[in-house]
Amino acid sequence: MKYTKSLLGSIIILTIYQHSFSQKQNFNYLVNAQSLNGCTGNITTPSPYTTEYKKFSLGLHRFNIGVNYGLIKFCEIGINLDLKELIPSTEENFEKKLSSTTAIHTKYHILRQYPEGNLFDFAIGIHRKNFYMLLNRQFSNFFDIVIEAGIDTNLEKEKKVRYFLSLAKPTKYSYFIIDYRSNLKQTNIGWRVLLSPDVKLDLFIIKIEKIKNIFDNFVFGLTLTS
Repeated sequence: MKYTKSLLGSIIILTIYQHSFSQKQNFNYLVNAQSLNGCTGNITTPSPYTTEYKKFSLGLHRFNIGVNYGLIKFCEIGINLDLKELIPSTEENFEKKLSSTTAIHTKYHILRQYPEGNLFDFAIGIHRKNFYMLLNRQFSNFFDIVIEAGIDTNLEKEKKVRYFLSLAKPTKYSYFIIDYRSNLKQTNIGWRVLLSPDVKLDLFIIKIEKIKNIFDNFVFGLTLTS
């Protein structure tokens, strides 16, 4: 836990330092990045944002590979694959492993806070067999803090509704994220850095409740858009 406290302290200090350099035109580039689950989002939680119309995004996080496409305006479709689960497969069970480790998703960004002037962003989506909906609001008068809350449910088995939360702070060239998923009881923290409009670098620490070795919880990733 001492590593977690140190990282949280560093994030707070960097957030305060960079606040005066906030540049709103970079925000759209920062949030157009993939989560560990492939869809455009935060660390493990989705966001209302989607890949731009007629553009692709490629996400690489450890062994996770995701590809998204802006099918229509404000709507994306995508697929992601966990290579770590697939590599041990034998020829006989390759198809079964491929099916279980591949996730297909789609998301539609229905309401947009900017530039339409709505009070919040609203989106719905399906990831694997889970349907979700979420609200997102950026508080431009309070450090540009972004708060997101959503619910999801399994369309086949579980009827129980789960929730997820995210808190983020954009700066000129970076995005600080904390998110939580109730079904996994998992909290994650991360730092997203804008290397160029088309390249985002992710430095995440996942499952901070269960840190034994910091390197097991550290995730390095990239999102490339074109």
